[in-house]
Amino acid sequence: MAGVGFKLNKLFYKNQISTDVLAVIYSILTSSGPWIITTISLWVVIYSLKSADIYFNMAVIYAFILSIIFSGIFSMFLSRRTSDLIYSKKYEKILPETLSIILVNNLIVITYLIIFFLIFKHDIKFILSFSYLTASLTTLWLISVSLLATDSINWYIFSYLTMGISSIILSKYFGIIGYAIAVNIGIIINVFVVIYYFGSSSKRISFEWFKEVKNYWQNLLIGFAYYLSIWIDDIIVWNHPKFGEEPISGFKFSYVYDSPMFFSYLTIIPTITMFILVLETRFYKKYKSFYNSLIEGYVLSEIILLKNSMEKELKQNISLTIKIQTLITTVFFILNELELLPFSNQLSKPILRLGLIGAMLNGFYLMMLLLILYFDFRNLALAINLSVLGLNSILSTIFVNKIGYAALGSGYAFSFAIGTFISYYLLKIRVNKIIQIEYSRQKVDLKEGYYLRLNEIEQIREELK
Repeated sequence: MAGVGFKLNKLFYKNQISTDVLAVIYSILTSSGPWIITTISLWVVIYSLKSADIYFNMAVIYAFILSIIFSGIFSMFLSRRTSDLIYSKKYEKILPETLSIILVNNLIVITYLIIFFLIFKHDIKFILSFSYLTASLTTLWLISVSLLATDSINWYIFSYLTMGISSIILSKYFGIIGYAIAVNIGIIINVFVVIYYFGSSSKRISFEWFKEVKNYWQNLLIGFAYYLSIWIDDIIVWNHPKFGEEPISGFKFSYVYDSPMFFSYLTIIPTITMFILVLETRFYKKYKSFYNSLIEGYVLSEIILLKNSMEKELKQNISLTIKIQTLITTVFFILNELELLPFSNQLSKPILRLGLIGAMLNGFYLMMLLLILYFDFRNLALAINLSVLGLNSILSTIFVNKIGYAALGSGYAFSFAIGTFISYYLLKIRVNKIIQIEYSRQKVDLKEGYYLRLNEIEQIREELK
């Protein structure tokens, strides 16, 4: 998010109402713009143009789900690798390495789809179209990581707007292939922008990033585990004989569960927006000052002062984000109880009730996870993600099978509630001890040889006397 942070700080530095408002808009567009655009275009395509084509509907929905989960394998690793290349000013390596990561990620996707379609038989045209769409979406999510590393937020949003509009038009005439072509248009725009900003001295893809896997292997699992933990409760409900439907072989969903939960996800847009806004502006300044003090060798009292200032800013930002999201969730909660939302009724109300709470907690959990990664506690992030994934799997299975309809969404809400509290507690402890942690992370720069402890030196001095 470095490029986004620079843009936001420039706007806030001008200290004008117009630029402050523009900074907020940029934050919304960056954090949630693609989400909003793809959601609206998807809704228009499914409910307005292709509502009678169940193959098209299932293909688009499942392509989004699978691409998001599988791209999670490399998205956080790519983000870290891109950051390292920018820090070392090796901009020309960004696109070649991104393309090779996309290739490897899509090979994993295709391998999964081959196995899937060997089990569930379908027409070859549908298989190829669905596979093409899934691979295209996976590519889009990953190439967008590189585009976000630039400060070209306008082009970033433009690529998704173009994709969204194109998907509506092309899907009407060419179905699944048309949607995939629209996604590819977005990909091409992303690639050209990355080339323009970072350039490339090589026309070939590069696998140099393989060398860094041993250092950042946790990032390969962190994203995958997080995205899977979001969807695992849906998968469990889909496979329940009472709540799940299977309109075509292998493709399941739930009429009663999916729509309320999908709407609930949209309500955490304020959390993501506010978090990026404060993280990349107010908090980042404190964060950078503290780490500069370590790098430049300030005296301990100054380092402690900067550390306390950073810690205070962190708590204030977390508190502000939680208050805003809690207020918004409460408003939607009341509207749901009064059945004033577009699809609020006696059937969806209990699910949406738990979904709103669960989505809010998911937003808080994501905030903690990103902060943990901000301080590079990769092992902790991986452990917590795997724990939440396991909790959501176990609790959702128990609640759906033992309680049934009244408990749909409970596993999702409880698992992210537990994950949020634990991650905040552990983050708080580590930030409190961050000075000791950072010094202990550093390699001791001593030459090879024989070393004596201080007490051994004193003993030798006494003997020499």
